[in-house]
Amino acid sequence: MERIDFVTKVKQQFDELPGRIRVAASYVLDHPEDVALLSMREQARRAGVPPATMTRFAQHMGLPGYDEVRAIHAAALREAPVAYGGRAENLVRRHREVGNAGVATEMLERLAVHLSEVATPSRVERLAEAARDMVAARRIYCLGHRSSFPVAFQFNYLLSFFDSRSILLDATGGVGHPNMLDAAPGDVLLVICYRPAARHVIEATAFARRQGVRVIAITDSEANAISRLAHLTLLTPCQSPSFFDTVTPAFAVCETLVALIAGLHPGDVAASVARSEAKLWELGVWWGEEEALPAFAAPERVRPDPAQASTAVHPSADAVVHADEG
Repeated sequence: MERIDFVTKVKQQFDELPGRIRVAASYVLDHPEDVALLSMREQARRAGVPPATMTRFAQHMGLPGYDEVRAIHAAALREAPVAYGGRAENLVRRHREVGNAGVATEMLERLAVHLSEVATPSRVERLAEAARDMVAARRIYCLGHRSSFPVAFQFNYLLSFFDSRSILLDATGGVGHPNMLDAAPGDVLLVICYRPAARHVIEATAFARRQGVRVIAITDSEANAISRLAHLTLLTPCQSPSFFDTVTPAFAVCETLVALIAGLHPGDVAASVARSEAKLWELGVWWGEEEALPAFAAPERVRPDPAQASTAVHPSADAVVHADEG
């Protein structure tokens, strides 16, 4: 069993677990590295439960014992992404080993695998559920920070062609998210967030939960902070052979969501898109193919006359005298 599947199972059964076993489950969800690295007795001590409770927790999850829980987490830890600095070193080494073409091939092949993972039936069903939630929502807030912000922006931009309920949350200027002050039950927050999570994204999402907003998260793990805050998680891998995490799969998920929302939308989507497109042309946003290109040739540089340049730098004595006399 992979850790993602294990965590999903724990979260689904969490509310029905007996008291002490629920405490053990909470510890396992919140301390995945400890589960992989520490002994069962030490984990039980830190969780504040008897060691036998850890075993009973594993059995509630359909496993023979707690060693299997630790093995699941150890395997996930071995596959966990390395910090950016270490990944940059790996990238440089791969360039030496396989060259530019090899690195490019690895990048594109990894992206293709990620997109195929997003297209599995279970994840597509979650996409459909998210689209249904958004069609029924009063307002749709979009939140992402740093590399995730362009994904939130793209979702909001595409949706705005036919739906005015979308609100892009932007904390530029340190003003927080004033657009969320009216958030209430019936609203949906779409948040894109990967580890390490931006602090203000976690805090804004928790605020939304307190207002009764339904949270849909695009992220790479069921166990991270943003997923634990979400009502619905759209698992989207982000690992890359390069030093950075890729947001290409997140873009694909958001664009798919817009397509699904358009298909479920009760309004006249085609007419709305046509009106938006016409207004953008009227505003001069796009460049018309029939327009002449603006000047783009660099001006020809005239080489200065060496003699003139020398005179300008070292004026003659006569010139100095005349200047004094003047």
